[in-house]
Amino acid sequence: MISNWSNLVARRDLLRELTLAELRAQSQETRFGWLWWLVDPLIMMLIYWGVVVGIFGRGERYTPYPVFILCAMLPWKHFTSSINASAKILRGRDSLIKAIAFPTMALPLTIVFAGFSNFLFGMVVLLGTAVVFERPLELLPMLQLLPLLVLQLLLVTGLALMVACFGALVRDLSGFLTHLTRMGFYLCPTLYGVDMVAERFLSGALGEQAWAQWIPTLYMANPFAILFTGYREALFYGQLMEGQWWALLTLEALVLLFAGYRLYQYFDRRVIKFL
Repeated sequence: MISNWSNLVARRDLLRELTLAELRAQSQETRFGWLWWLVDPLIMMLIYWGVVVGIFGRGERYTPYPVFILCAMLPWKHFTSSINASAKILRGRDSLIKAIAFPTMALPLTIVFAGFSNFLFGMVVLLGTAVVFERPLELLPMLQLLPLLVLQLLLVTGLALMVACFGALVRDLSGFLTHLTRMGFYLCPTLYGVDMVAERFLSGALGEQAWAQWIPTLYMANPFAILFTGYREALFYGQLMEGQWWALLTLEALVLLFAGYRLYQYFDRRVIKFL
């Protein structure tokens, strides 16, 4: 069965059941079960808070640092867990794909939706942390969360579809992705803000170079830099993100979703040959 939107909508019950099965499998693998989805982001936040603030004495400009870092860690974890699992999903379900005719695009989508459910549990921790540290949770900035959630889902879905195709072609892709995403964690503004990037390239002798003026703008072309900024504006600063970043993030999310969808459609007709 060809993987397209109409077939996925027609088989939405299958997509829902596969997502629920993935969530149940994740909860059964841990002693805490469903509670782990709340505990995990809390532990991650405490670790980086202790390392960055407690050991290295950094992060003063981003006080309270737990809220600041959770705004980036949660969407980044959704992204990394989704693409790492998507890289193995088609090979891991090869017997099912060969035995039953169904839109195989449902498999990477299941990974993305299950990860997004975990992310929403993490958002509960983030909101609770923001309340504890008395961040300015004003209505208008908070309304940004809904479009941010939608754009994040579209962005991760497009990337997961691409990775699922390449994962079927390259058996060891997941191993490479582990290192690439670890490097991306530090290159993206997760532990620091985009303001530090601008200061680094625009101050001192380096800032006098004409090419250096473009570095902060090019850095913000990274959709995750914009996504992290959006969550921080809504939950840390209590402000609205600038319109040009909304436009760029929307464009990038739609382009990646379309590219991932078209690539998967092309690959789907040939998937059996590579499994």
